[in-house]
Amino acid sequence: MLTRKFAPTSHLFTHIAHSLLQPLQSVLRKSRLRDFEIAPGATLPEVRLDPRLGCDCADPGCQHLISDALRFHSPNAPRPGIMRWTVPSAMLLDLRNFPTAESYVQAVSKRSRGNVPRAAKKAVRLGCTCMPIRLESYAASIAVIHASKRFRSGGPVLAAWFGAQGNLTDSLAPFEAPVCSKHWTLSWGAFLDEGGGPRLIAYLSLRRVGDMCRTHELMAHGDYLNTGVMKLLFLEVCRWLADRKAIEAMGLSWFMYGALEHGGSGLHEWKRLMCFEPMTFTMTS
Repeated sequence: MLTRKFAPTSHLFTHIAHSLLQPLQSVLRKSRLRDFEIAPGATLPEVRLDPRLGCDCADPGCQHLISDALRFHSPNAPRPGIMRWTVPSAMLLDLRNFPTAESYVQAVSKRSRGNVPRAAKKAVRLGCTCMPIRLESYAASIAVIHASKRFRSGGPVLAAWFGAQGNLTDSLAPFEAPVCSKHWTLSWGAFLDEGGGPRLIAYLSLRRVGDMCRTHELMAHGDYLNTGVMKLLFLEVCRWLADRKAIEAMGLSWFMYGALEHGGSGLHEWKRLMCFEPMTFTMTS
Protein backbone atom coordinates (compact mmCIF):
# COMPACT_ATOMS: atom_id res chain seq x y z
CA MET A 1 0.00 0.00 0.00
CA LEU A 2 1.16 3.53 -0.72
CA THR A 3 1.90 5.71 2.28
CA ARG A 4 1.00 9.29 3.11
CA LYS A 5 4.38 10.51 1.84
CA PHE A 6 2.49 10.82 -1.46
CA ALA A 7 -0.12 13.12 0.10
CA PRO A 8 1.46 16.36 -1.28
CA THR A 9 1.15 14.90 -4.79
CA SER A 10 -2.49 14.08 -4.17
CA HIS A 11 -3.14 17.60 -2.91
CA LEU A 12 -1.50 19.08 -6.03
CA PHE A 13 -3.54 16.82 -8.30
CA THR A 14 -6.72 17.77 -6.44
CA HIS A 15 -5.92 21.49 -6.78
CA ILE A 16 -5.26 21.22 -10.53
CA ALA A 17 -8.40 19.18 -11.16
CA HIS A 18 -10.47 21.58 -9.09
CA SER A 19 -9.14 24.62 -10.98
CA LEU A 20 -9.94 23.06 -14.35
CA LEU A 21 -13.41 21.84 -13.42
CA GLN A 22 -14.59 24.81 -11.37
CA PRO A 23 -15.90 27.01 -14.25
CA LEU A 24 -17.93 24.13 -15.71
CA GLN A 25 -19.11 23.09 -12.26
CA SER A 26 -20.24 26.65 -11.57
CA VAL A 27 -22.33 26.75 -14.75
CA LEU A 28 -23.95 23.36 -14.18
CA ARG A 29 -24.86 23.95 -10.53
CA LYS A 30 -26.25 27.47 -10.68
CA SER A 31 -29.71 25.86 -10.43
CA ARG A 32 -29.03 25.47 -6.68
CA LEU A 33 -29.80 29.18 -6.34
CA ARG A 34 -33.49 28.26 -6.54
CA ASP A 35 -33.20 26.83 -3.03
CA PHE A 36 -32.70 30.44 -1.90
CA GLU A 37 -35.51 31.76 -4.12
CA ILE A 38 -32.97 33.26 -6.54
CA ALA A 39 -33.11 32.74 -10.30
CA PRO A 40 -29.99 30.91 -11.63
CA GLY A 41 -29.06 33.82 -13.91
CA ALA A 42 -29.59 36.55 -11.33
CA THR A 43 -26.87 38.94 -10.18
CA LEU A 44 -26.04 38.11 -6.57
CA PRO A 45 -25.51 40.64 -3.79
CA GLU A 46 -21.90 41.82 -3.75
CA VAL A 47 -19.94 42.28 -0.53
CA ARG A 48 -16.76 44.32 -0.19
CA LEU A 49 -14.37 42.83 2.34
CA ASP A 50 -11.54 44.48 4.23
CA PRO A 51 -8.58 42.10 4.69
CA ARG A 52 -6.71 44.54 6.97
CA LEU A 53 -9.43 45.95 9.24
CA GLY A 54 -7.18 48.64 10.69
CA CYS A 55 -4.35 46.25 11.55
CA ASP A 56 -0.89 47.80 11.05
CA CYS A 57 0.22 44.29 10.01
CA ALA A 58 3.74 44.60 11.39
CA ASP A 59 3.91 40.83 11.85
CA PRO A 60 5.09 38.96 8.72
CA GLY A 61 2.36 36.40 9.32
CA CYS A 62 -0.31 39.04 8.74
CA GLN A 63 1.19 40.02 5.38
CA HIS A 64 1.37 36.37 4.37
CA LEU A 65 -2.31 35.73 5.21
CA ILE A 66 -3.42 38.92 3.41
CA SER A 67 -1.45 38.04 0.27
CA ASP A 68 -2.71 34.46 0.39
CA ALA A 69 -6.32 35.62 0.70
CA LEU A 70 -6.05 38.08 -2.19
CA ARG A 71 -4.52 35.36 -4.37
CA PHE A 72 -6.98 32.69 -3.25
CA HIS A 73 -10.10 34.77 -3.83
CA SER A 74 -9.12 36.81 -6.92
CA PRO A 75 -10.25 34.16 -9.47
CA ASN A 76 -13.71 34.25 -7.88
CA ALA A 77 -14.29 38.00 -8.13
CA PRO A 78 -17.61 38.99 -9.76
CA ARG A 79 -17.65 38.89 -13.56
CA PRO A 80 -19.83 40.99 -15.88
CA GLY A 81 -22.49 39.62 -18.17
CA ILE A 82 -22.64 35.94 -19.04
CA MET A 83 -19.20 35.28 -17.52
CA ARG A 84 -20.75 35.48 -14.06
CA TRP A 85 -22.08 31.95 -14.69
CA THR A 86 -18.50 30.61 -14.58
CA VAL A 87 -17.71 32.13 -11.19
CA PRO A 88 -18.60 30.19 -8.03
CA SER A 89 -21.06 31.77 -5.63
CA ALA A 90 -19.52 32.21 -2.19
CA MET A 91 -21.57 30.87 0.71
CA LEU A 92 -21.42 33.54 3.40
CA LEU A 93 -22.86 33.77 6.87
CA ASP A 94 -23.56 37.40 7.75
CA LEU A 95 -22.64 37.45 11.44
CA ARG A 96 -24.09 40.95 11.76
CA ASN A 97 -27.57 39.41 11.52
CA PHE A 98 -27.05 37.62 14.84
CA PRO A 99 -26.55 39.88 17.87
CA THR A 100 -26.00 36.86 20.15
CA ALA A 101 -24.89 33.27 19.84
CA GLU A 102 -28.35 32.12 20.90
CA SER A 103 -30.02 34.10 18.12
CA TYR A 104 -27.88 32.19 15.61
CA VAL A 105 -28.74 28.82 17.14
CA GLN A 106 -32.43 29.74 16.99
CA ALA A 107 -32.12 30.63 13.30
CA VAL A 108 -30.45 27.30 12.55
CA SER A 109 -33.09 25.47 14.55
CA LYS A 110 -35.87 27.19 12.62
CA ARG A 111 -34.34 26.49 9.22
CA SER A 112 -33.51 22.86 10.04
CA ARG A 113 -36.80 22.27 11.93
CA GLY A 114 -34.77 21.53 15.03
CA ASN A 115 -32.72 18.75 13.42
CA VAL A 116 -29.27 20.34 13.74
CA PRO A 117 -29.55 21.23 17.45
CA ARG A 118 -31.01 17.77 18.18
CA ALA A 119 -28.07 16.08 16.46
CA ALA A 120 -25.65 18.28 18.42
CA LYS A 121 -27.36 17.35 21.69
CA LYS A 122 -27.07 13.68 20.74
CA ALA A 123 -23.30 14.10 20.40
CA VAL A 124 -23.17 15.75 23.83
CA ARG A 125 -25.12 12.86 25.36
CA LEU A 126 -22.61 10.43 23.87
CA GLY A 127 -19.82 12.34 25.61
CA CYS A 128 -18.46 14.58 22.84
CA THR A 129 -16.77 17.84 23.86
CA CYS A 130 -15.31 20.66 21.77
CA MET A 131 -12.47 23.10 22.37
CA PRO A 132 -9.78 25.10 20.53
CA ILE A 133 -6.71 23.02 19.71
CA ARG A 134 -3.22 23.34 18.30
CA LEU A 135 -3.70 21.38 15.07
CA GLU A 136 -0.12 20.17 14.71
CA SER A 137 -0.36 18.65 18.19
CA TYR A 138 -2.72 15.98 16.84
CA ALA A 139 -0.83 14.86 13.73
CA ALA A 140 -1.47 11.14 14.27
CA SER A 141 -5.17 11.55 15.08
CA ILE A 142 -5.73 13.78 12.04
CA ALA A 143 -3.97 11.28 9.77
CA VAL A 144 -6.32 8.57 11.05
CA ILE A 145 -9.34 10.82 10.47
CA HIS A 146 -8.25 11.48 6.86
CA ALA A 147 -7.75 7.78 6.20
CA SER A 148 -11.10 6.73 7.71
CA LYS A 149 -13.29 7.41 4.66
CA ARG A 150 -12.38 7.52 0.98
CA PHE A 151 -15.43 9.41 -0.20
CA ARG A 152 -16.96 12.47 1.49
CA SER A 153 -19.79 14.86 0.67
CA GLY A 154 -17.24 17.07 -1.08
CA GLY A 155 -16.02 14.18 -3.25
CA PRO A 156 -13.19 11.62 -3.04
CA VAL A 157 -10.52 12.12 -0.39
CA LEU A 158 -7.40 11.19 -2.32
CA ALA A 159 -5.18 11.23 0.77
CA ALA A 160 -7.31 8.42 2.23
CA TRP A 161 -6.31 6.12 -0.61
CA PHE A 162 -2.65 6.27 0.41
CA GLY A 163 -3.14 5.10 3.99
CA ALA A 164 -1.98 6.73 7.22
CA GLN A 165 1.71 7.30 7.90
CA GLY A 166 2.73 5.11 10.81
CA ASN A 167 5.42 7.24 12.49
CA LEU A 168 3.22 10.21 13.44
CA THR A 169 2.46 11.02 17.07
CA ASP A 170 0.17 13.33 19.01
CA SER A 171 2.29 15.71 21.09
CA LEU A 172 -0.86 17.09 22.82
CA ALA A 173 0.79 20.51 23.15
CA PRO A 174 -1.78 23.01 24.43
CA PHE A 175 -3.58 25.60 22.32
CA GLU A 176 -1.82 28.94 21.84
CA ALA A 177 -3.64 32.15 20.95
CA PRO A 178 -2.63 33.69 17.60
CA VAL A 179 -0.22 36.64 17.56
CA CYS A 180 -2.69 38.92 15.74
CA SER A 181 -6.41 38.86 16.55
CA LYS A 182 -7.36 39.95 13.00
CA HIS A 183 -5.18 37.57 10.99
CA TRP A 184 -4.95 33.96 12.07
CA THR A 185 -5.44 30.28 11.38
CA LEU A 186 -7.19 28.68 14.35
CA SER A 187 -8.55 25.19 14.91
CA TRP A 188 -11.18 23.49 17.04
CA GLY A 189 -11.40 19.81 17.86
CA ALA A 190 -14.16 17.46 18.98
CA PHE A 191 -13.22 14.73 21.44
CA LEU A 192 -14.85 11.53 22.65
CA ASP A 193 -13.70 9.66 25.75
CA GLU A 194 -14.16 5.94 25.18
CA GLY A 195 -12.34 4.86 28.33
CA GLY A 196 -8.73 5.44 27.30
CA GLY A 197 -8.88 9.22 27.50
CA PRO A 198 -10.22 11.88 25.12
CA ARG A 199 -9.80 10.97 21.45
CA LEU A 200 -9.91 13.52 18.64
CA ILE A 201 -12.67 12.43 16.24
CA ALA A 202 -13.30 15.66 14.30
CA TYR A 203 -11.65 19.00 13.69
CA LEU A 204 -12.47 22.33 12.07
CA SER A 205 -9.79 24.82 11.05
CA LEU A 206 -10.65 28.46 10.32
CA ARG A 207 -8.61 31.18 8.63
CA ARG A 208 -9.33 34.83 9.39
CA VAL A 209 -8.27 37.78 7.25
CA GLY A 210 -9.73 41.11 8.40
CA ASP A 211 -13.51 41.10 8.65
CA MET A 212 -13.97 37.59 7.21
CA CYS A 213 -12.99 34.09 8.23
CA ARG A 214 -13.47 30.93 6.18
CA THR A 215 -13.40 27.20 6.66
CA HIS A 216 -9.84 26.10 5.96
CA GLU A 217 -10.04 22.40 6.83
CA LEU A 218 -12.73 20.26 8.41
CA MET A 219 -13.31 16.55 8.73
CA ALA A 220 -14.73 13.94 11.08
CA HIS A 221 -13.71 10.32 11.51
CA GLY A 222 -15.87 8.15 9.25
CA ASP A 223 -16.85 5.81 12.08
CA TYR A 224 -18.37 8.68 14.11
CA LEU A 225 -20.34 10.59 11.51
CA ASN A 226 -23.67 9.24 12.80
CA THR A 227 -22.98 10.58 16.30
CA GLY A 228 -23.78 14.16 15.27
CA VAL A 229 -20.25 15.25 16.17
CA MET A 230 -19.73 17.46 13.11
CA LYS A 231 -23.01 19.25 13.72
CA LEU A 232 -21.97 19.81 17.34
CA LEU A 233 -18.51 21.04 16.37
CA PHE A 234 -19.75 23.39 13.64
CA LEU A 235 -22.49 24.76 15.87
CA GLU A 236 -20.06 25.37 18.73
CA VAL A 237 -17.62 27.21 16.47
CA CYS A 238 -20.43 29.38 15.08
CA ARG A 239 -21.57 30.07 18.65
CA TRP A 240 -18.04 31.22 19.44
CA LEU A 241 -17.98 33.51 16.41
CA ALA A 242 -21.43 34.98 17.06
CA ASP A 243 -20.74 35.40 20.78
CA ARG A 244 -17.87 37.82 20.01
CA LYS A 245 -16.39 37.52 23.50
CA ALA A 246 -13.01 36.17 22.39
CA ILE A 247 -10.69 38.83 21.00
CA GLU A 248 -10.10 36.62 17.94
CA ALA A 249 -13.80 36.85 17.05
CA MET A 250 -14.23 40.60 17.57
CA GLY A 251 -14.84 42.65 14.44
CA LEU A 252 -15.79 39.68 12.28
CA SER A 253 -18.70 40.32 9.91
CA TRP A 254 -18.55 37.33 7.56
CA PHE A 255 -17.97 33.58 7.73
CA MET A 256 -17.40 31.81 4.41
CA TYR A 257 -18.01 28.11 3.82
CA GLY A 258 -16.84 27.33 0.30
CA ALA A 259 -19.13 27.92 -2.65
CA LEU A 260 -22.71 27.10 -3.58
CA GLU A 261 -21.51 24.91 -6.42
CA HIS A 262 -18.97 22.87 -4.46
CA GLY A 263 -19.69 19.36 -3.25
CA GLY A 264 -22.71 17.11 -3.47
CA SER A 265 -26.32 17.82 -2.64
CA GLY A 266 -25.81 16.85 1.02
CA LEU A 267 -23.08 19.43 1.55
CA HIS A 268 -25.17 22.04 -0.26
CA GLU A 269 -28.14 21.38 2.01
CA TRP A 270 -25.91 21.45 5.10
CA LYS A 271 -24.71 24.97 4.25
CA ARG A 272 -28.27 26.12 3.70
CA LEU A 273 -29.41 24.72 7.05
CA MET A 274 -26.54 26.53 8.79
CA CYS A 275 -27.89 29.84 7.36
CA PHE A 276 -25.15 30.50 4.80
CA GLU A 277 -26.34 32.50 1.77
CA PRO A 278 -24.96 32.78 -1.80
CA MET A 279 -23.14 36.05 -2.58
CA THR A 280 -20.19 37.44 -4.51
CA PHE A 281 -17.45 39.55 -3.00
CA THR A 282 -14.31 41.53 -3.66
CA MET A 283 -11.40 42.31 -1.35
CA THR A 284 -9.73 45.69 -0.99
CA SER A 285 -6.00 45.36 -1.60
